[in-house]
Amino acid sequence: MSTLRKLASQTVLYGFTYFAGRLLSFLLTPFYTRIFSQSEYGTISIMYALIPFLTVVYTYGMETGYFYFANKEKDDGKVASTGFLSLLYSSILLSVLIMLCSPWLAGLIDTRARTDYVIYIALILAFDNIAVLPFAYLRKHERPMRFAILKTLNIIINIFFNFFFLVFCPYLLNHSGSGIFHDIFASIYHKGEGVKYVILSNVISSFILLLCLIPEIRKIKLVWNREIWTKMLTYSWPLLILGFAGVINETFDRTLLKLRLPNLYSTAGLAGEALKKAVALNNKFKLSQIGIYSACYKISIFMTLAIQSFRYAAEPFFFRQMKESNSKDLFAVVLKYFSFVTGFIFLGVLLYLPIVLKILGKDFRSAEEVVPILLLANLFLGLFLYLSQWYKQTEKVLYGAYVSIGGAVITLIINFAFIPTYGYMAAAWATLAAYSSMAIVSYFLGQKFFPVDYPIVRIGFYIWFSIVLYVVSRLALESFFGEWGVGAYFFNTLLGGVYLLAFLYIEQPAFLLKYSMVNKVLSVRRRK
Repeated sequence: MSTLRKLASQTVLYGFTYFAGRLLSFLLTPFYTRIFSQSEYGTISIMYALIPFLTVVYTYGMETGYFYFANKEKDDGKVASTGFLSLLYSSILLSVLIMLCSPWLAGLIDTRARTDYVIYIALILAFDNIAVLPFAYLRKHERPMRFAILKTLNIIINIFFNFFFLVFCPYLLNHSGSGIFHDIFASIYHKGEGVKYVILSNVISSFILLLCLIPEIRKIKLVWNREIWTKMLTYSWPLLILGFAGVINETFDRTLLKLRLPNLYSTAGLAGEALKKAVALNNKFKLSQIGIYSACYKISIFMTLAIQSFRYAAEPFFFRQMKESNSKDLFAVVLKYFSFVTGFIFLGVLLYLPIVLKILGKDFRSAEEVVPILLLANLFLGLFLYLSQWYKQTEKVLYGAYVSIGGAVITLIINFAFIPTYGYMAAAWATLAAYSSMAIVSYFLGQKFFPVDYPIVRIGFYIWFSIVLYVVSRLALESFFGEWGVGAYFFNTLLGGVYLLAFLYIEQPAFLLKYSMVNKVLSVRRRK
């Protein structure tokens, strides 16, 4: 149990960091959805959809390779330094190439995208990916507090500059009159450049974060070891394929929506200015749909928070535990509790969905029907990430790549086939189909190469019971309550309580047993 407590404590700390950071960042969503139009927010979503895709190229699996070989090699310092130098050189090279190709890339990405947007994205990618190994170094050496402080600081700086550029500067220009003070801010801020300042704020925060990591970089002895680098690259390159497939599943639906959504206005027989106007209106419509979908997708962040915070603690933890004789038993127990927690998050968000949706601006709430689908999809993503530990542990990384490629194929087929008819609903269902398939296939492959006696019945129960309770909630709302009100929320709270009571009845957690034992001891002492 001490091992589980250690994992739980580190998960809580990483989770607090990730939660605090993402919560602060998430506060930008209601801000953006109130100051930007749907099409402008769609442009931001398209630009930021590039970052996860390119991050896969920039990191090429080196972070996981570092954790694997740092626990395998006698001198983990050489592993850290070799991995860091590899990412340093490749990040600089790739960002320079993107900057040189920025005019072509800007036109390829989106008609609203500009060269400076692409250059800013290249800088963000360089700064963030040079920081990957120093952060992995902190996780490997179990320094979650330092990790937490830096990650939170990065988000705070980002939010500060967002408000500086988008609120403070316009306010000063409108109220400072004329003079040198006005001229200084007029040179910094230009009206109508909101998308640019969102990305620029990220550039500034990423650069400052990299500067804050200089103490960690100095601890990593900058020594290149070609033999270790070759081993790391051989181990990690399949993760590049896996990462590409993962990004297709996670973010490529925005791009596919732009490509496959039908035009709102026909361009047949049009020419000249009429054609340009129709094309511009169709592009604005598509970006608006992407903006609405992306905003509602953000609601699934509550599930993502739990998964990502757990992953931060679990990945180095599992590599260390592989040497222990009871590691498989531990993996089975952890997955059971992980399933309960993610099921509870799924249920909790949906039982109070109208309250949660108030985070978004009114114009961005129309896609609320995708929220249950995307929450469930991300639950299965969490199961897949957990169940996929086996191929990292057994050096069968290619199998993980095959599974992810399969998921990407499902995503592409469903989106291409059904987006023209069903719009962003097709994108949501494609995400669920891909992640659930990946989790199921990964489980069966894991049982073949790295068998673990998972309590499948209980894991399945927690997931399906949360879905059943949500369905009961919807039926009660439509049949009895009619609309969201005090009665509906009270009933939903009871349903949440039923889920918790079912867990306590089934598991009878150790802390309850300890509490009952303490009471028995105290009662015996009182009698004496």
